[in-house]
Amino acid sequence: METYRVKVGTKGEIILPKELRELFGLVEEDTLDLCVDSEGKVFVRTAERSVRPLSDFFEDLIISDLLAEGCNGDCLKHKLLEHKLKLSTVLDRLSEEAHRAHKNGQCIRWWEAQALSSLGIHKTDRGQFNVMITTRGVHDLVVLRKEELKEIPAVFECLEQDPFAFKRLRGPFYETYRVSFRCGTKEYRVVYTIFSQENLIVILTVGAREVIYDRLNGIA
Repeated sequence: METYRVKVGTKGEIILPKELRELFGLVEEDTLDLCVDSEGKVFVRTAERSVRPLSDFFEDLIISDLLAEGCNGDCLKHKLLEHKLKLSTVLDRLSEEAHRAHKNGQCIRWWEAQALSSLGIHKTDRGQFNVMITTRGVHDLVVLRKEELKEIPAVFECLEQDPFAFKRLRGPFYETYRVSFRCGTKEYRVVYTIFSQENLIVILTVGAREVIYDRLNGIA
């Protein structure tokens, strides 16, 4: 059991050390519950995520679903927050799973995915970051049409050079981003997490925006 010493300020404020904040996955303005049992033992748990850093890239789809369920007013406001929290948590879980899969040798380099290797890609140079793809990501690629797949190598090559150039998703604890690309009239997303210290990018999911939304809801 690890022990952390925390000092209480003159006004009762507590500042958690970095190790504890990382352990709980806390960001600014999050809320903790301190639970005391009959023996005086204290248990700590994450109570509520702060509203400010929530993922907002599916907000229109969430609202559309809630309105279809007859939710409006305060109900809509609270349910929207609830759904955003859920998606944020799912993205963090996927990032953790992806990093663990990479450590266990269960990820492959993006051009080794069978769906992409069939395009005859000849990879010679490497960028600053290694772009790896999980089994989940490989499955996402399999269901895409050939025209859609042809757009993806250029996206992944951009990520190898500068993955920070695209939109960071507000909410997840990990450095999770998304990049958009189009095929015809349809818009697609690549959602990925950056592990900067390892010069590593792991692709979490690829697909049409609505499909990814449904996919994440299914995981939640």
